[in-house]
Amino acid sequence: MKKYFVLFIGFMMAMLFVVAGNSHADGTPCIQVDMQRPAGSLKMGDRPAFKGVVKNTGQLNLQGLVVYLSLVALKPGHEHPVDLEDWSAQKAVRIDQLVPGETNRQDWPMRLIQAGRFGVALTVVDPFENRPIVSDLISFNIQAKPTVASSRILPVALGEPLLLLTLFGLIHWIRSRSRGAKEVLPI
Repeated sequence: MKKYFVLFIGFMMAMLFVVAGNSHADGTPCIQVDMQRPAGSLKMGDRPAFKGVVKNTGQLNLQGLVVYLSLVALKPGHEHPVDLEDWSAQKAVRIDQLVPGETNRQDWPMRLIQAGRFGVALTVVDPFENRPIVSDLISFNIQAKPTVASSRILPVALGEPLLLLTLFGLIHWIRSRSRGAKEVLPI
Protein backbone atom coordinates (compact mmCIF):
# COMPACT_ATOMS: atom_id res chain seq x y z
CA MET A 1 0.00 0.00 0.00
CA LYS A 2 2.81 2.38 0.90
CA LYS A 3 4.45 1.62 -2.45
CA TYR A 4 1.30 2.71 -4.34
CA PHE A 5 1.01 5.85 -2.22
CA VAL A 6 4.62 6.84 -3.11
CA LEU A 7 3.92 6.16 -6.81
CA PHE A 8 0.73 8.23 -6.60
CA ILE A 9 2.58 11.16 -4.96
CA GLY A 10 5.36 10.88 -7.59
CA PHE A 11 2.79 10.87 -10.39
CA MET A 12 1.00 13.91 -8.94
CA MET A 13 4.29 15.80 -8.60
CA ALA A 14 5.15 15.02 -12.22
CA MET A 15 1.71 16.23 -13.34
CA LEU A 16 2.10 19.40 -11.30
CA PHE A 17 5.44 20.05 -12.99
CA VAL A 18 3.97 19.49 -16.47
CA VAL A 19 0.90 21.67 -15.82
CA ALA A 20 2.88 24.47 -14.17
CA GLY A 21 5.43 24.66 -16.99
CA ASN A 22 8.30 27.09 -16.80
CA SER A 23 6.67 29.99 -15.00
CA HIS A 24 7.10 31.76 -11.70
CA ALA A 25 4.82 31.06 -8.74
CA ASP A 26 2.71 34.13 -9.54
CA GLY A 27 2.09 32.83 -13.08
CA THR A 28 4.35 35.28 -14.91
CA PRO A 29 6.33 33.65 -17.70
CA CYS A 30 10.02 32.89 -17.26
CA ILE A 31 10.90 34.67 -20.47
CA GLN A 32 11.52 38.39 -20.63
CA VAL A 33 11.51 39.95 -24.07
CA ASP A 34 12.46 43.53 -24.85
CA MET A 35 12.88 45.59 -28.00
CA GLN A 36 14.90 48.79 -28.37
CA ARG A 37 14.70 51.25 -31.24
CA PRO A 38 17.77 52.77 -32.84
CA ALA A 39 18.86 56.20 -31.65
CA GLY A 40 18.15 59.28 -33.73
CA SER A 41 15.56 60.10 -36.34
CA LEU A 42 14.62 57.63 -39.03
CA LYS A 43 13.97 58.44 -42.68
CA MET A 44 13.17 56.51 -45.82
CA GLY A 45 16.16 54.65 -47.20
CA ASP A 46 17.83 54.22 -43.80
CA ARG A 47 18.89 50.74 -42.69
CA PRO A 48 18.67 50.82 -38.88
CA ALA A 49 18.97 47.80 -36.61
CA PHE A 50 16.47 47.35 -33.80
CA LYS A 51 17.87 45.55 -30.74
CA GLY A 52 16.04 42.52 -29.37
CA VAL A 53 16.71 40.92 -25.99
CA VAL A 54 15.36 37.55 -24.77
CA LYS A 55 16.17 36.49 -21.20
CA ASN A 56 15.43 33.26 -19.32
CA THR A 57 14.36 34.33 -15.80
CA GLY A 58 13.20 30.85 -14.80
CA GLN A 59 14.90 27.86 -13.21
CA LEU A 60 14.70 25.52 -16.23
CA ASN A 61 16.55 25.39 -19.53
CA LEU A 62 14.48 26.68 -22.43
CA GLN A 63 14.87 24.91 -25.76
CA GLY A 64 13.70 25.54 -29.29
CA LEU A 65 12.52 29.11 -28.79
CA VAL A 66 11.31 30.83 -31.95
CA VAL A 67 11.72 34.60 -31.98
CA TYR A 68 10.16 36.75 -34.69
CA LEU A 69 9.57 40.39 -35.52
CA SER A 70 6.18 41.96 -36.19
CA LEU A 71 5.77 45.30 -37.95
CA VAL A 72 2.51 47.28 -38.09
CA ALA A 73 1.54 50.51 -39.81
CA LEU A 74 -0.05 52.88 -37.28
CA LYS A 75 -1.52 55.55 -39.54
CA PRO A 76 -4.85 56.47 -37.89
CA GLY A 77 -7.68 54.77 -39.73
CA HIS A 78 -5.29 52.66 -41.82
CA GLU A 79 -3.64 50.40 -39.24
CA HIS A 80 -2.47 47.08 -40.69
CA PRO A 81 0.33 44.50 -40.44
CA VAL A 82 3.25 45.07 -42.79
CA ASP A 83 4.90 42.27 -44.77
CA LEU A 84 8.55 42.17 -43.73
CA GLU A 85 9.67 40.80 -47.09
CA ASP A 86 9.54 44.28 -48.60
CA TRP A 87 11.47 45.74 -45.69
CA SER A 88 14.34 43.25 -46.03
CA ALA A 89 14.07 42.38 -42.37
CA GLN A 90 15.19 39.16 -40.76
CA LYS A 91 11.93 37.33 -40.21
CA ALA A 92 12.75 34.87 -37.41
CA VAL A 93 15.52 33.22 -35.43
CA ARG A 94 15.60 30.02 -33.43
CA ILE A 95 17.32 29.92 -30.05
CA ASP A 96 18.42 26.32 -29.51
CA GLN A 97 18.90 26.64 -25.77
CA LEU A 98 18.66 29.37 -23.16
CA VAL A 99 19.88 28.37 -19.69
CA PRO A 100 18.51 30.04 -16.54
CA GLY A 101 19.73 33.64 -16.29
CA GLU A 102 21.10 33.67 -19.85
CA THR A 103 20.33 36.53 -22.22
CA ASN A 104 20.20 36.31 -26.01
CA ARG A 105 20.68 39.55 -27.96
CA GLN A 106 19.80 39.90 -31.63
CA ASP A 107 20.00 42.77 -34.11
CA TRP A 108 16.95 43.08 -36.35
CA PRO A 109 18.01 45.15 -39.39
CA MET A 110 15.36 46.80 -41.52
CA ARG A 111 15.33 48.84 -44.72
CA LEU A 112 12.85 51.68 -44.26
CA ILE A 113 10.89 51.92 -47.51
CA GLN A 114 7.82 53.94 -46.55
CA ALA A 115 7.20 57.12 -44.59
CA GLY A 116 4.72 57.24 -41.72
CA ARG A 117 4.14 55.97 -38.20
CA PHE A 118 4.97 52.33 -37.50
CA GLY A 119 5.31 49.95 -34.57
CA VAL A 120 7.55 46.94 -34.06
CA ALA A 121 7.32 44.14 -31.49
CA LEU A 122 9.32 41.00 -30.78
CA THR A 123 7.48 37.74 -30.12
CA VAL A 124 8.93 34.63 -28.47
CA VAL A 125 7.24 31.24 -28.85
CA ASP A 126 8.22 28.52 -26.39
CA PRO A 127 7.09 25.17 -27.85
CA PHE A 128 6.27 23.92 -24.33
CA GLU A 129 4.00 26.85 -23.38
CA ASN A 130 0.47 27.73 -24.48
CA ARG A 131 0.98 31.40 -25.22
CA PRO A 132 3.66 33.52 -26.84
CA ILE A 133 5.50 36.26 -24.99
CA VAL A 134 5.42 39.64 -26.75
CA SER A 135 7.55 42.70 -26.06
CA ASP A 136 6.04 46.15 -25.72
CA LEU A 137 5.22 47.79 -29.04
CA ILE A 138 7.95 50.26 -30.01
CA SER A 139 6.44 53.02 -32.14
CA PHE A 140 8.52 55.18 -34.43
CA ASN A 141 8.11 57.68 -37.25
CA ILE A 142 9.80 57.43 -40.62
CA GLN A 143 10.36 60.78 -42.28
CA ALA A 144 9.75 61.10 -46.02
CA LYS A 145 12.73 61.45 -48.29
CA PRO A 146 12.23 63.15 -51.64
CA THR A 147 12.70 60.52 -54.32
CA VAL A 148 12.78 63.04 -57.18
CA ALA A 149 15.60 65.54 -56.81
CA SER A 150 15.94 68.30 -59.40
CA SER A 151 19.72 67.98 -59.32
CA ARG A 152 19.37 64.39 -60.60
CA ILE A 153 16.53 65.07 -63.07
CA LEU A 154 17.84 68.18 -64.84
CA PRO A 155 20.93 66.54 -66.43
CA VAL A 156 18.77 63.70 -67.74
CA ALA A 157 15.92 65.95 -68.90
CA LEU A 158 18.28 68.22 -70.85
CA GLY A 159 21.05 65.78 -71.67
CA GLU A 160 19.03 63.06 -73.40
CA PRO A 161 17.35 65.32 -75.98
CA LEU A 162 20.66 67.10 -76.70
CA LEU A 163 22.44 63.76 -77.09
CA LEU A 164 19.74 62.51 -79.48
CA LEU A 165 19.80 65.75 -81.53
CA THR A 166 23.60 65.54 -81.76
CA LEU A 167 23.43 61.88 -82.80
CA PHE A 168 20.78 62.51 -85.46
CA GLY A 169 22.69 65.58 -86.71
CA LEU A 170 25.88 63.55 -86.98
CA ILE A 171 24.09 60.78 -88.90
CA HIS A 172 22.56 63.36 -91.27
CA TRP A 173 25.93 65.05 -91.81
CA ILE A 174 27.67 61.71 -92.54
CA ARG A 175 24.95 60.68 -95.01
CA SER A 176 24.98 64.03 -96.79
CA ARG A 177 28.80 63.92 -97.16
CA SER A 178 28.75 60.38 -98.50
CA ARG A 179 26.09 61.36 -101.08
CA GLY A 180 28.09 64.41 -102.10
CA ALA A 181 31.21 62.39 -102.87
CA LYS A 182 29.33 59.88 -105.10
CA GLU A 183 27.27 62.25 -107.14
CA VAL A 184 28.38 65.39 -108.88
CA LEU A 185 25.82 68.11 -108.94
CA PRO A 186 25.35 69.94 -112.27
CA ILE A 187 26.23 73.58 -112.33
